[in-house]
Amino acid sequence: MPLSIVGKVLHDQWRALAVWTILSGVFAAFYLSLYPSIGAVEQMQQLLDSMPPALRAMFAAEGVDIGTPAGYLNVEFFTFLVPLLVFAVSLPAAGGATAGEEERGTLELLLANPVRRWRVAVEKFIAMTCETAIVVAGIWVALAVTARIAGIDLALGRVAAALASAGLLGLVIGTLAMAIGALTGSRMLCIGFALAVAVGGFFINALAPLVEGLKAWQVISPHYHYIGYDPLANGLDAGHVVALLSAIAVFLGLAVLAFERRDLHA
Repeated sequence: MPLSIVGKVLHDQWRALAVWTILSGVFAAFYLSLYPSIGAVEQMQQLLDSMPPALRAMFAAEGVDIGTPAGYLNVEFFTFLVPLLVFAVSLPAAGGATAGEEERGTLELLLANPVRRWRVAVEKFIAMTCETAIVVAGIWVALAVTARIAGIDLALGRVAAALASAGLLGLVIGTLAMAIGALTGSRMLCIGFALAVAVGGFFINALAPLVEGLKAWQVISPHYHYIGYDPLANGLDAGHVVALLSAIAVFLGLAVLAFERRDLHA
């Protein structure tokens, strides 16, 4: 099956994707380049240790040694910024997959071709996956080059693991947005809903160790499966990867089913 829709999406978006990949790499290089110049690492660690448990949990700082490159990146870069960089790619791609086409009035023209609806949804997902992977790879390259230039001892294999986990997080939220978009036909609604789920998942993961009533809900947080086991220090965990992949499969299946059944003439 020729992936013509994938090719068209990537062709149409390559300039924006190139710009965002470069900007993401610049962010990564900037944050890592600051590490050798931090002369008060011990004081920063003491500051983190003195924070209230709730605030410290939000920075993924529980048990993290900010004096190491991995610990520093965990607190300063991977907890907040990496997910945002990934969402900035996956959410617009998901929003434009079917809902964006419908709002622009180009969906009927696309479906006038001899192409099944399920193929449109699946190829849009593949395109989103490619865009997410390109940005994630760009961040890894920027960190690898910066570490080499600055002489920072950074375990690049573990960095790749953490970025792969971030990419899966982006695809979970992206496929959720695709499913909402296929169901409603509203680009803003699907992006807003998926972003709300992402933010809610972050706070559930951060506060679950401190709030008894949230502990049972932590397992449903995508952010927990992304970083809760510290992939930057420990590498990928099969159980968490399977959980993210399962969520992607479920949301993609819902997106395909909703798009197949959606009445575009209503």
